Amino acid sequence: MDAALHNRTDQSMPPRVAHLLEVARAEFVAEGFDGVSIDAIARKGGVSKETIYRHFPDKQALFTASLEEMANHFTARAEAIVRSGHASAMPAAEELAGLAEAILDAACGGGLLSPSWLAAGLGTRLPAFAAELQAAQAARMEPVREALADIARSKGLARAISIDDALDFGSLSVEGSALLMGFAPPPAERRKVLVARVAALFEHGVLALPPGTPVPERASEAAAKAPPGREHPTHLRRLLEVAAEHFLREGFEAASLGEIGAEAKVGRGTLYRHFASKAGLFDAVLRHLAAQVAETARPPELPASADVRSMADYLAQATLHLTGPASVALHRVAISASRREPALARTVHDTVRAPWVGPLAEWITRLAGHPDADWLARQGVVLAMQGNRAISAGGGPQGDALSAHALRAAKLFLHGLGG
Repeated sequence: MDAALHNRTDQSMPPRVAHLLEVARAEFVAEGFDGVSIDAIARKGGVSKETIYRHFPDKQALFTASLEEMANHFTARAEAIVRSGHASAMPAAEELAGLAEAILDAACGGGLLSPSWLAAGLGTRLPAFAAELQAAQAARMEPVREALADIARSKGLARAISIDDALDFGSLSVEGSALLMGFAPPPAERRKVLVARVAALFEHGVLALPPGTPVPERASEAAAKAPPGREHPTHLRRLLEVAAEHFLREGFEAASLGEIGAEAKVGRGTLYRHFASKAGLFDAVLRHLAAQVAETARPPELPASADVRSMADYLAQATLHLTGPASVALHRVAISASRREPALARTVHDTVRAPWVGPLAEWITRLAGHPDADWLARQGVVLAMQGNRAISAGGGPQGDALSAHALRAAKLFLHGLGG
């Protein structure tokens, strides 16, 4: 991107370029990186391709620039909340809820989560670009980190607040991968309850969560049937396995039915008779893979008491399982297709998490009696998965890094900011 143009303020940016970025942002948010061409943006923006390339060397640069304005709006809003908190001695709960709402609103608007969505979808093919998008995403959370550090100091907490704390807070605010995997933005009445509950959970933890309005439950998609391979005859199991390799490697759009059928030695007629279309085969493959991932979950038993080490072990095992190669590959392809197949993406989301959410929700109910135990358990899994970061990066922490991550997540989940 032209450096001079990059450094201009919104007021000094040529109107034609500002309009082009607005058009490009809307197209990328709606269609994804692969679904948008420079030709299409030029037509929608009423400019020539030459005009676009005069300012932006490629589609990656245009995408990055197109999100900057929305990111700047979020930064300005977050900084305003922090300034207001300083000026009025705002209670921590109110400031945290305001920040959570700013994050959620920006995510629902497409700008704050679009880098995560695209990074998850592009991580296999364009890892350097995906890493660049994630780094920019982290940088945008710096005002939140500063606010959390101020709140920690006001509470007399000695521990340092890192960018990971801000990213965890952001992940809780958007319920992890939910918005990336086909779930609709929460309606206004649920949004207010959700951000207040996120603020309380982050400040106090699940054990000392103060009385408040519970988050209204949503219907789970995990019950949707994901047929295991044994229900299919041998030639169709082979077809699902081959199709899975192609869809995971190439994505839905680039995968070829002809190549899949030839490699699996299954005729096109057989394929269409059982799955009706490429979309039908894709649906069957992802449900099949989600069921396989869920079947390999081995959650350790949670103790009757609230023990940080036991919770850390539970979250560590969840991290290993849900950010392992099979799960990450499945999440990436489901996220990249979520605009086209939202119900399928929701099913994948809930199916792979169900073995971890269920026992944790029962434990929360038994120890704390919270009526929104399922939502709280899902938030525990969000912390285990590092929100969307491990999916975008291609895997979660290992070894000592995993142990440190799990212990930190367990303390935050159980005891909040002071844990």
